[in-house]
Amino acid sequence: MTEAGGGQESESSNVAVQAAVAAGGCGCLAIPVGGVFAVASIFVMGGFGVLLMPLVILIMLFKGLLPHDFGGGINTDLTPVERICEDLEAAQHTPADQLATRTQQIALGDGLGTLEITPPSSSSPSQPCTVPADLYEAIQDAGSVCDVIGPVTIAAQIQYETGFDADFVGPNGAKGVSQVPTDVFERLHKDGDPLDAKQSIKAQGAYLCELAAQAQSLIDAGEVTGSVLDLTLAAYDVSMDNIRKEHGVPATEEAQSYVIGVRTWFASMEGIGPPPRTMPDGPGLRDT
Repeated sequence: MTEAGGGQESESSNVAVQAAVAAGGCGCLAIPVGGVFAVASIFVMGGFGVLLMPLVILIMLFKGLLPHDFGGGINTDLTPVERICEDLEAAQHTPADQLATRTQQIALGDGLGTLEITPPSSSSPSQPCTVPADLYEAIQDAGSVCDVIGPVTIAAQIQYETGFDADFVGPNGAKGVSQVPTDVFERLHKDGDPLDAKQSIKAQGAYLCELAAQAQSLIDAGEVTGSVLDLTLAAYDVSMDNIRKEHGVPATEEAQSYVIGVRTWFASMEGIGPPPRTMPDGPGLRDT
């Protein structure tokens, strides 16, 4: 699988996760499963406190420290395309420690990596390994609207929001795979159908870029602190008005868990670890 990934968002992010996944001074996650769940510690990422539990869970998965039935267990029934990608990853014989470290780096990066695809061959073109094939082009297009939001961020947010369930209806009434707020979708697609996955993803890309531009303006004006990406993701969940009011990502579990929840899927979308479709639906890995 590919190991390309975005750059670091902040040095404090890196230090925070290293602290979360280290035990006894070693460079690996050696905490018993029960101990990790008991220590839902708050660390500092990009200038605000954030619950890192989803990322810790993902790294524990690489370390083989999660119970086999965690979150229903990993689905081992792979599609032919997923099998190709998994076989390529296995052939690299990358140590679990390195996979965990790379996961950490990508999760705290800029989200501008690339979605994993199979190598092209004479008999078949490349196919996406981490997102549905019929939505790959829509995700690529949505991730090219502005420089701040890439396809990995688009796909990771969808995975966190709905797990690519196009018929999903959220508790706030938002419909569709990307959970674009109803009023925003109607503004961007007046006669559109939010349950059409491609339309939903297109609106998602446009809205994220709108929020990113607003976040940059607020940063430039000295009204908020934080990275554009973190502010944008939080605003998607709790509104830009709340970001402005709190001078950054609000110090609430809802806002901060949303940011790290989306970021947790960055590495999976780039092809590190099991295909996202097969991952357990554990705590913090889906928006609730």
